[in-house]
Amino acid sequence: MTFAPATSTAADAQAFYDLAQMAADDLFTHLLGGRAPHTLGSMFQRDDNELSHSMSRFLLDQGEIAGLLHSYPAAWAQARSQRTLWLYLRYAGWQSLRFMAMAVLLRDVFGFLGENLAPDDFYIAFLAVYPQYRGRGHSKTLLAEAHRLALARSCSRLVLDVDESNTIARAAYAGAGFKQVDQSPLARIGDDSFRVLRLAKPVAPGD
Repeated sequence: MTFAPATSTAADAQAFYDLAQMAADDLFTHLLGGRAPHTLGSMFQRDDNELSHSMSRFLLDQGEIAGLLHSYPAAWAQARSQRTLWLYLRYAGWQSLRFMAMAVLLRDVFGFLGENLAPDDFYIAFLAVYPQYRGRGHSKTLLAEAHRLALARSCSRLVLDVDESNTIARAAYAGAGFKQVDQSPLARIGDDSFRVLRLAKPVAPGD
């Protein structure tokens, strides 16, 4: 298994979209409808926003993309948050109204995501493995790579957000040493409710 930095090619953009959708439980389809692939792909191919390819690494299994780690120092993302929102609206096109409506409904959760982070936190935005490659320890490998990157950038904590209802992911992160440190307000859309939990783990050499 090896890691490869993502490039700004259309092929890498498609892989990023597929794996980011898995990591986010298809959230982008709810936000952007049919414009989701174009929006994420276009933002991925740029250098100036939180979805940029510059912050993605692909895990390769026998030369094929098996998983994705999209992560960055919190200070890096905070400096680009307004640009990220502007690009969402630009590339969403006619679905920007849908995006804004969903953002209002989920404002408490969206306001929580990526916020309340220390400048020296290292944030894991997306971590996902294609179904056909699961069961091979790839998630642990991706987390180990996040730890290595955090150390290289002198960050003190790994931080991620996970859907409260995703018990499998929560158990996996707990097994990797992550502990819950916060939670978002509960958001409701019709009869459905949604909350994310913030998990964190200290970064230390030798872990």
